[in-house]
Amino acid sequence: MPLRHMPECTIPLPSRPARNSLRAQAAGTAHGAALRLCSIVRLEGTMRVISPWPPLLVAGAALGGLFAPFAVGRVPTDSIGIASNAAPTFGADVPICRGSPSPGAAGVMFRLAQARTEVPQAEMQAASPAAAFAGTDPPLWEGLGGVTYRITTANELAQSYFNQGLRLAYAFNHSEAQRAFRKAQKLDPECAMCFWGEALVLGPNINLPMQEDAVAPAFAAAEKARMLASRATPREQALIAALSTRYASDAKADRAPLDAAYALAMEKVAAQFPQDNEIAVLFAEAVMDLSPWDYWQPGGREPNPQSGPIVPTLERVLARDPNHPGAIHFYIHAVEASDGPERAEPYADRLRGAIPGAGHLVHMPSHIYYRVGRYLDALAENKAAIEVDEKYLAATNAPMGVYRLGYYPHNVHFVLASAQMAGDGPTVIAAAEKLRGLIPDEMARGIALVQPVKAAPYFAHALFSPAATVLALPDPGDAIAYVKAMWHYARGVAYAAQGDLPAAKAEANAIAVLEGGDFTLLKSSGVPAQDVLALARAVIEARIAQRQGNKAAAIERFERAAALQDGLPYTEPPYWYYPVRQSLAVALMQAGLLDEAEEQFQRALKRAPSNGWSWYGLAALYRARGKVDQASKLEADLARMWIGDRQLLELSKL
Repeated sequence: MPLRHMPECTIPLPSRPARNSLRAQAAGTAHGAALRLCSIVRLEGTMRVISPWPPLLVAGAALGGLFAPFAVGRVPTDSIGIASNAAPTFGADVPICRGSPSPGAAGVMFRLAQARTEVPQAEMQAASPAAAFAGTDPPLWEGLGGVTYRITTANELAQSYFNQGLRLAYAFNHSEAQRAFRKAQKLDPECAMCFWGEALVLGPNINLPMQEDAVAPAFAAAEKARMLASRATPREQALIAALSTRYASDAKADRAPLDAAYALAMEKVAAQFPQDNEIAVLFAEAVMDLSPWDYWQPGGREPNPQSGPIVPTLERVLARDPNHPGAIHFYIHAVEASDGPERAEPYADRLRGAIPGAGHLVHMPSHIYYRVGRYLDALAENKAAIEVDEKYLAATNAPMGVYRLGYYPHNVHFVLASAQMAGDGPTVIAAAEKLRGLIPDEMARGIALVQPVKAAPYFAHALFSPAATVLALPDPGDAIAYVKAMWHYARGVAYAAQGDLPAAKAEANAIAVLEGGDFTLLKSSGVPAQDVLALARAVIEARIAQRQGNKAAAIERFERAAALQDGLPYTEPPYWYYPVRQSLAVALMQAGLLDEAEEQFQRALKRAPSNGWSWYGLAALYRARGKVDQASKLEADLARMWIGDRQLLELSKL
């Protein structure tokens, strides 16, 4: 079909110094020519933008929303397909092909042209499902709570979608939040804060670093917000200016100074508006993003120097609004790894049931419940979160992104971990089988943080399944060494339980070989893979020594495993599925070292409070020492919390 050309548009040339700078940054452009932005061609409703600038820069501009609300359909070598039946708008509502853009609009393109975007086209095409999802219109979801932040817009529906985006940002459903902010932009293209919101949720968070394919759209959205900021209130202008420090156009730019600049800027905004809860919560999050999951000095009593403002800031918000979901969410994360996680327990209780439409917030109280030993409550919250997330994922057909592959399986993992502590074997095994199918192997290979989740089913089977069942589990293959090692671990424990000690030793040796592999991907994400593998091997070796009657070797190997566990960084559920010191305590009991055994049981209960396995072992120790009253109390506590088969409880299982 012949192409029918529409009028070509031009932008006035920048100054000579600016042209020289542009030439230096964008080699291969038409020197001395007018900066032709586009020649529009219409073909069955598809627009094509042709630019003299490198095509991926134009792609980044489109993906970043400069042509919003038009969805990018493809990125061929010299053009971008934009689904639309009318000319896309650019800048401050200036049609690209209806005259020259304003100087402000031209300035944005000049800055984008200076970008050195290096995202390969294959990666852009791979990201297209997420980009397409961001451009679809979401409903106004129910059950997201009442957070409302009045912004400059005359369109009440745009305000509603902005509020939804902020609520979802607090709920860590960032892709759904982006959809809400995009919808708000469509309803009010002049709304600076609607673009600010999109830029906010495209940035890093405590669970995910800045993604390379988010750099261009985040930068463009922040720039669009800045362009529109003259219409905004001083408070909004301060937020927009602060966020502009967070992003650079270069996908390879060092994140550390950008994240630090944003945190510093937000500190100033929080000081300027000290009674604004949303600003305070966003400031706390900005500081948390500087050292994700690492807020405390060893022992958990004192915060790391740069983390100092987090807890006081959030506590001030909670003093004003004890039900603020964002403040509670971040407060739970801020204190869960400290030596006083119970300080967040009242707020976890407040959050429980308060935001029934956000699966991650339904789940969040369990981070504290697990830490303080409320395993049945943790189990209930995660079962509820799974139901909420499954309804959401079915309703939206959300792409294979971090929510579907990360947050949703995280709930299933938590069901497994919580049920394990309460002895609910059938629930543990059901969760293990469900978890095995949720994360495709090809995804796990490239996403370090999900590999421990992928490995968790082997822990479940090691504890609750008969040895024959464990040994019948299929070989997961060699592609993911971490997962393969935990398969060997489950087999090693099973062989030791059967008394086949040479086979158990062979599994331990297989783990030793894997320890020498390349774990660069996991190390870069903070996953202590080699320490976990060494811990697994030490436990198998200790079980072998116990079967051999070698008490000294069993104690030594369990001591080694416990020391490795003590050195693991904090995460929930933990990297290792039970407190190894309870195993050490049993080995000490077998050696007649009862005082030392009692100490180890107490240390196990400090790591995993009120867990039924350690309670059972400590009660048995008390009875052996004639401490009948203390044993009876523990046994009564155990009877209230243990919901599994009591026959599972035997010292050899600890």
